Amino acid sequence: MMERKLPLDLEEEILFRVPPRSLLRFRSVCREWNTLFHNKRFINKNFACARPEFMLKTYSHFYSISVDLNDDPTIKVRDLRFDDLRGRHYNLEGTCDGNFFLYDFHEGGGCVISNPLLRQNKWFAKAKNICGKYMGYDGSRPEMSYKIIGMWERHSLDGITTIYLVSEFATNAYWKVTTSFYEEPAFRSDSSGNNRVSLNGNLYWTAHTYPETGQYFIRMLDFSKEIEKSQKTFCVLPCKEKKSTTHTRVLSMYKGDRFSVLEQSRKTREIEIWVTKDKIGNGDDGDNVVWIKFMTVSIPDFPMVLSHMSTKYFVDNNIYGKSFVLCCPSKRPKAAWVYIVRGDLCKKIKIDQVLCEFESSVYVPSLITIP
Repeated sequence: MMERKLPLDLEEEILFRVPPRSLLRFRSVCREWNTLFHNKRFINKNFACARPEFMLKTYSHFYSISVDLNDDPTIKVRDLRFDDLRGRHYNLEGTCDGNFFLYDFHEGGGCVISNPLLRQNKWFAKAKNICGKYMGYDGSRPEMSYKIIGMWERHSLDGITTIYLVSEFATNAYWKVTTSFYEEPAFRSDSSGNNRVSLNGNLYWTAHTYPETGQYFIRMLDFSKEIEKSQKTFCVLPCKEKKSTTHTRVLSMYKGDRFSVLEQSRKTREIEIWVTKDKIGNGDDGDNVVWIKFMTVSIPDFPMVLSHMSTKYFVDNNIYGKSFVLCCPSKRPKAAWVYIVRGDLCKKIKIDQVLCEFESSVYVPSLITIP
């Protein structure tokens, strides 16, 4: 065993700032480091400091797009080459803890959970006729019990009947069916599944009042609750008195443990971005959430950040200043682009390896193994 030259707590303080891809190579340095990299507290600290990346899926490839926010920003494209997933018809459904991706294979309704950093895949039980499948875990327990919740809604004049299918990783063999009924809600989701964020094992998305009054919320699917109590309003958004027909909103994560919300005018293309002042803790009810204006982007003809398409964004605040990074496709010419906005800088970088037919997701590479 090599002689230790630094105190373990100082080593940890240094290591949690190291990018996960580099930490992966250090697992074999010593037993203490390998144990540390499996510690949930260390993983959370490393996760909060890591720079988000864009995960892109084309019809035949997976790509990781990392952005270096230096004085002259650049991108690096990696082909993740998941050979056992090629040739299949699937959707990129989302992330959990920034490293799990849920794919829904249309022909059979099956799923696979992937960790792109550790190159792990886990096939999951099939469930047909489900419009959406969402991955999360009960964050109130010391051990994370991962589960998948599928939802299917039936609308009628009286209200909405929702059929829930729940499957836990521990079983990996069956889907538990639960049905609930509620009257037509006073709110509507703003967009499709591309506007979902996973944090502390729970799912969050934006919604507005119906009929529309200009009031906007973050809704929550709490994976620690019984199905009938799992959906609720988490907090109010700072976006007010602007209808969804004139403005679009997209929810994202900030610093790995907070929310960021973007609102863009469909007419002027001006963008306003807010972030939550404090981290969102497990079990928070949202009553004390404080929003801070992060930045405003006023660039004519800037792309629309449409939440129902594959456009995704993240914001950062490093030594170079506040930065806004957007990944989106363009139809003419067919291409995928990364936009980086900081102060007077607006840099547009073409992703040469990826055509416009892609699905995008912002994630932070993680050392968490698939259970």
